[in-house]
Parts: sequence; C-alpha cells; structure tokens
Amino acid sequence: MTGPDSEPQSEAEPTPEPRTEPVSNSPSPAPVQPTPSRAAPPAIRIDGAWLMLGVLFGFHVLESLDRWLLPALLRHIHDELRLSNSEAAWLTTVLLVSFALASPVVGYFADRMSRRRLLAVGVAVWGLATIWTGQPWSYNQLQAARAIAGIGGAVIGVVGLTLLMDAFPRHVRSRVLAIYFLAMPVGAALALTAGSSIARLAGWPTPFLITGSFGVFAALASFLLPDPVRGTSEGIEEVKLRLHESAGASQEDYIDLMVNSSYTYSVFGLIFSAFAIGGLGYWLPSYLVDVKQLPKEQATNGLMLVTLSAAFFGIALGAIFADRVARRTLRALFLVPSLAVFLALPCYLVALSGRNPNVVLGAIFLTECLLWFPIGPCYAIIAGVAMPNMRAAGVAAAFCAGHFLGDIWSPSLMGWAIDTFGHADSMATPFGKILALLGAVPVRQPGRDPENLTAGMLVVIPAILIAGAVLMAGARHLPREMALMLAKLRAVPSRYLRTRARVVPSPRR
Repeated sequence: MTGPDSEPQSEAEPTPEPRTEPVSNSPSPAPVQPTPSRAAPPAIRIDGAWLMLGVLFGFHVLESLDRWLLPALLRHIHDELRLSNSEAAWLTTVLLVSFALASPVVGYFADRMSRRRLLAVGVAVWGLATIWTGQPWSYNQLQAARAIAGIGGAVIGVVGLTLLMDAFPRHVRSRVLAIYFLAMPVGAALALTAGSSIARLAGWPTPFLITGSFGVFAALASFLLPDPVRGTSEGIEEVKLRLHESAGASQEDYIDLMVNSSYTYSVFGLIFSAFAIGGLGYWLPSYLVDVKQLPKEQATNGLMLVTLSAAFFGIALGAIFADRVARRTLRALFLVPSLAVFLALPCYLVALSGRNPNVVLGAIFLTECLLWFPIGPCYAIIAGVAMPNMRAAGVAAAFCAGHFLGDIWSPSLMGWAIDTFGHADSMATPFGKILALLGAVPVRQPGRDPENLTAGMLVVIPAILIAGAVLMAGARHLPREMALMLAKLRAVPSRYLRTRARVVPSPRR
C-alpha cells in the first residue's frame, strides 16, 4: 500500500477548479500560505497506520466479545438471578440503547479533543463495566453495568473509525474499515465458544471478569497510537487541515451534512440492512424449529455457524469488490452493495420456500452474507463526504440511527406480526388471506397461542427492497459530493476568515 499522494485518479472524480478570491475594498486578513515544495505529506507512516489498525481491531474484538457474552450466557444468568423472559431480554437491549444514545455525545467530543485520551478513557470504562457485569448484586446493578458498557463501546466505535479514516487513503478505506468490522464475528465466535466453555467450568461471571480485565489493561495501548491531524489521508496541505481542525464545525456544517445526499443514502442503507439482519438473527431459530421442523440442535448450532461465517465473508467481500470497482468509478461504493442487497432477496425467498435443511441453511447463509456487503463501503462513503472536523459526529449519527431505526426495534415489529396474524380474525382480513396464499399460516405449539412465524419473516422483504433502492439512488451524487468535500478542505475555512475579520483593526483616517 502506498501513501495518499499516490492515490489513483478516477474519471468519476472531477478536480475542483482553482479558487479565486472576490475583490473587495475592505481590509482582508493575511492569506494563509501552504507549505511550499511538497504537497501534503502523510502525518503518520504506513507501519504506524497498521499498528493503529491492529490495536483498534483488538479493542473491537474485546467489545464484541462482551456484547455477545450476554446472549451466550443468558440462560445461566436467567436461572441464577431468577429473571423473567422480558427482564433477561432487556439486558441485551439496554446495551444497544445506551450505545446509540451515547454515540452523538461521543462524536461531539471526538471532533474536539485528543482522540487517544478519549479512547483510553472509553476502553477503561468499558472494561470496568464488564467486570461489574460479572459481580452483580441485583438486577438493577446488572442493568447499570450493561448501560455503562454501552457507553464505553460507543467510544471505541466512534473514535476507532475516525482514526482509521484519517490514517488510510480513500482507495483502500473500504477494506481497512471492513477489517475493523470483522472484529464483530470474531468476538461473537469467541463468546459463543470459549465464553460458554469457561462458564460451564467456572460459572457465568468468570468470562465477564476475564474480558473486562483484559480491557482495563488494554486501555494503556491507546497511548501508543498516533493521533493524526484530521483529514491527513486526503492529501491536503497540513496547514489547511489544522485550520479546519481548530475552526471546528458550525451549525450550518452539521445541517449541510444531514442533507448531503450521499451521507443520508448511505445511512439509510445501513439502517434497513441492519433492520433485516437484526430481525433475522432474533427470529430465525424459532422459525427453523417450528415451521421448517429442523432439530433444535441443528437450528441453533448450524444457524450460529451460518450467521458468523456469513458476517465474516459478507463484510470482507463487500469491501474488496467495492474498492476494486471504485478504481474505475466512485459510484461503485454504492452500486456494489446495492446489487448485493437486491441479490439477497431471491436467496431469502429460497430460504422461506425450501424444504431441504441444507438448502434452507445455504440460502440463509447467502442472504445474510449479501446483507453485510454495505457496511464497509457505506462508512467509506461517510468518510468521503463528511469534513474531517465533523466525521466523528457523522459516524455517531449513523450508529444512533442504525440502532434505533434498525436492529433495536425490528425483532419487536416482527414479533407483533407473528402474534397478530396468529389469530383467526386477523387471517380472515383481506391482508390475512393474501398471507395465507403466500403460505404464511398460523402454527400452534403445545402450551402456546398460535403464531404466524412466516408472516413475521415476510416483514424483512420490504426492508431488503428499501435498502437496495436507497443505495442505488445514492450512486449518482457521490462523485460530485466527494469532490465538493475536497474543495472545501483545500479552502481556508469560512469560520476562520470571519474570526480574523472581527479582530483586524479598522484603518486610521
């Protein structure tokens, strides 16, 4: 890999025209001269960038391990603390809610202070909260521990992504961010295998105590990381970058980002793909057992292997294909994940209609693999259109929206459809009759009310279609808006000029 200066030029990425200053009779501040004789040297070396990626990947593995330990050990916690089903389920949800609520606050500070210090504090807080999870005295304390762990996880996610966006140039950014996100399936696999084994031998608190202890000591590694000038990877003179960094983002800048087409389309693509992935992850085990009549062990263990491997390959392949095609056109960062999401739909229909267990599990693998394609390219898009001095806020808003509009509430909406269309009066309506024609009929299990699990699974279909459509719609805006961001970055920030104009003394008469 080479530095930012050797980034290949794309035909779809126009070069902004030279900027001319308007003629004015009023005194103007002294112009800021770029550094002569060399253009935008990288602020960190390549080996420093890869060290950063390795450390941040390790942080993310630990955070994902902690997040998945709770579902893996929930039955042990449920029995020992005598929790109801709703109380046990809320422990998983409260972490996501806390993560989503804390992300905008973390993004604000990550754009304005030392990211190394913020990261060290966040990792340490997360580690202590994970240790506290393994030493609960009451259900309320367990809730508080998971909420604090969510805050620490938000720091790891927001700060980690922005550091990587500043360390690696755009033509490899999707792949680098994908490597970072691969920590999610790796951490989940460790939680479901090693975490469960340790819990059987030494009790359920032990995996939390071990993971949290690693986190507290690992926080010191944050101070080994470089904290590059925001925007270093864009190939702009450092003096301009520091001006933007010191000037910060204005209210108008935030409004411009929220109405930026590439940003909003990428965020909504992430939202609807997260909706589908979250809902499938929650309801697929019950669907395979009650509707497809798969043995419970095959439905749980087989599905776990399918889900983790699909996430791993989907994240990796989505970034690789998007980056390679983006060498010819930047629109590929939208088009590749859009095509993948559309291809997920026929695979999902095969999973719903198939009878052979191997065919069903194979179709589920392809569906989830293709639904994971957008994550690397979409965050690379966010990095490409958001000004470096407000990227953390942009990433944080994407996290917040992705959880609140995506995977937090999708299981509940699917559950509502499952319960509602399990009743005969709902199936007697015109919409219920259409569901019956599609094969979505109620199933009665011993000791339970009738449930229409197939109707709940059909809720995912509109989410897949919307995700593919919004990603396709964003492609035409991307080259122009990426070029516009670079043009703004090359110019002296307007907030700096206004500040200088206020302090320049009036000429004597």
